[in-house]
Amino acid sequence: MNYEMLVNKENLLTSDYVPESMEEIHEPMGSKLDETYVNRLDKEAYANFKQMQNDALKEGYEIFIDSSYRPYEYQERLFNAIMLEKGIDHATKYVAPPGGSEHQTGLAIDIIFRRNGEMIEEQKEDDPEIMWLFANAHKYGFILRYPKGKEAVTGFNFEPWHFRYVGRVLAQEIYQNGLTLEEYHRQKPARR
Repeated sequence: MNYEMLVNKENLLTSDYVPESMEEIHEPMGSKLDETYVNRLDKEAYANFKQMQNDALKEGYEIFIDSSYRPYEYQERLFNAIMLEKGIDHATKYVAPPGGSEHQTGLAIDIIFRRNGEMIEEQKEDDPEIMWLFANAHKYGFILRYPKGKEAVTGFNFEPWHFRYVGRVLAQEIYQNGLTLEEYHRQKPARR
């Protein structure tokens, strides 16, 4: 698996791309577009998430994977549903087009959490669980994929719940240098 792969609105995956090494996740989820959704994630990414989840719990934070792998067809239905409901401008600003979603890689996760026995599906940047993730996710190989203030670089609005597995070494480098995955890829040839 290429954990450095860049997927965005300009770097699309083909409709037949399916990651090889995924396992099914059995965790609480929020509502989904339809009942065809099955939560799955790359095996290495999931093992690292489980360690992060256990360490967060030791600090009093109950985090879960709400959404992970999405096939091309599911993303297509999701994009079209948002477009019909809120218009093309909203859809292109907030939802990845089919082939442009990192969820298709099997490496991206959207986080939800439970607090005081209640599932919290609307995450905010100042939620203690999200702040813990901002400060610690890189230790487990995850990066905040769409950081605040980097919308022009990533092409997406700030999403405090969306994390991407890139491996521990790369996550540390991206975190320490305040980069996005796009910025890392732009600098990559210069570092050789």
